[in-house]
Amino acid sequence: MTGFALPMKEPLITLEDVDTLSIKTVREYYLKHVNKGIPKFLSMLCLEGIEVEYSEGMYIYTKCGRKIYDFTGGFSVLNLGHNHPRIMRARRRFNEKKQLEIWKTFLSPYLAALSRNVAAVSPGDLNYVFLCNSGAEANEGALKIAEKYQGTGKSKIIYTDLSFHGKTHATMSVSSCEPSRKYFKLLDNCVSVPYGDWQAFEQVIKKSLSENSVENDFIAIILEAVHAEGVVRPPAGYLQNVRRLCDEYNILMIVDEVLCGFGRTGKMFSFEHEDIIPDIVTVAKSLGGGKASVGAYIAREGIYNRAYGRLQDSMIHSSTFSGLGEECYTAIEAINVLVEEGLVKNSRDMGEYFLAKLNDLKDRHEGIVEDVRGVGLLLCIELRRPADRLVTLFEHLSTSIRDFSDGFLTGIIVSLMVHKYNILVTPGPHEKRVIMIIPPLIVNRREIDYFIASMDELFSMNIASMVKAYSSLKVRNMLS
Repeated sequence: MTGFALPMKEPLITLEDVDTLSIKTVREYYLKHVNKGIPKFLSMLCLEGIEVEYSEGMYIYTKCGRKIYDFTGGFSVLNLGHNHPRIMRARRRFNEKKQLEIWKTFLSPYLAALSRNVAAVSPGDLNYVFLCNSGAEANEGALKIAEKYQGTGKSKIIYTDLSFHGKTHATMSVSSCEPSRKYFKLLDNCVSVPYGDWQAFEQVIKKSLSENSVENDFIAIILEAVHAEGVVRPPAGYLQNVRRLCDEYNILMIVDEVLCGFGRTGKMFSFEHEDIIPDIVTVAKSLGGGKASVGAYIAREGIYNRAYGRLQDSMIHSSTFSGLGEECYTAIEAINVLVEEGLVKNSRDMGEYFLAKLNDLKDRHEGIVEDVRGVGLLLCIELRRPADRLVTLFEHLSTSIRDFSDGFLTGIIVSLMVHKYNILVTPGPHEKRVIMIIPPLIVNRREIDYFIASMDELFSMNIASMVKAYSSLKVRNMLS
């Protein structure tokens, strides 16, 4: 329109501009418009200067020609690997056909087919699916449908003292591992019990009964079948006893499979290791094949129908972006790839091989490694806490080390692994002495062997040598 101009502080960046942005400019935009802490954290790990060209399969390729082995798997988003060719073709096909994206006034074949596929790979009568955009949204939806199902006579949620279910207000209220809880007024009526201790769960129920005399006050318990961060498995029989108690006392069992679902632990879902069926299951991350932002909860038929089965209740829980056409189309193909390429079996087989190699590594380096844990291709290395005298010795490195607290060695190892061996691993978000190993489910023995050989060589250095190498790396990054 001639003579009309929108007020803007600066000219807009075009797609052509994005492809030529320098890493210095990207960092500047992060500091001014995104989050000042992210570049600082990446700087501590010596990762802020790496410029990515593209990614494919197990690998990330940089603009300077490096090929980095990705053993983070996008925290289980990338179960199929980076840019799986079938996922890329599916997205191209959807857009070439100019398909409808928003299906709010018509029945969507994509939402229907994806919901049917999710139900098909879920055991028992877990047949009703609500699609959303993230794991936190899935957990919010699960808590909400549980409350609607139980009615107004119950008001409390049980969670465990080893849990992470999201950072929204409700999910943070049932996430004991989220340190930012201290800054917010959490939801009332959320009760914590020890993870892995079904008898403590029973005691809480009986205490509620003694106070109410008629019925306990609990809507549901939400937990992880395997605590993903730190790879903690409960004692054998724990989930079965929780399931029994939920049945006995009319409490719904919600299992968070956001990270562990779709093959990560060598089963389609991690709760299947104990042969139980929860009332509600939450999923996300790899459901979108590494390209789509899709989450969901899956509910048993009776629960969904009682909560939302009537016409007047059918829209009590909804979302603008639930069931977007391309996201559903992508997730349909993602589940097919997972099944047809046998990636759940590969997760089990390669996970057993990887864990055996990690145990050998632990035996050779007991001075550094306190423990290794794994189930399927969800693995971790827990480092020993350095002696106080070593922490004091390294204080001259200022915040680069001190900000890691007792997990400073974790940060050094993450940095050296990527710069010396082109292997990307990540610290546990809340477990500072844990190195998480979450490779795509396509990983093979050759890649695992290279990982073990590299870690073996690095652990053969003494800690002082590691710190010296890290210090040199920091200096080079500052000068570049």
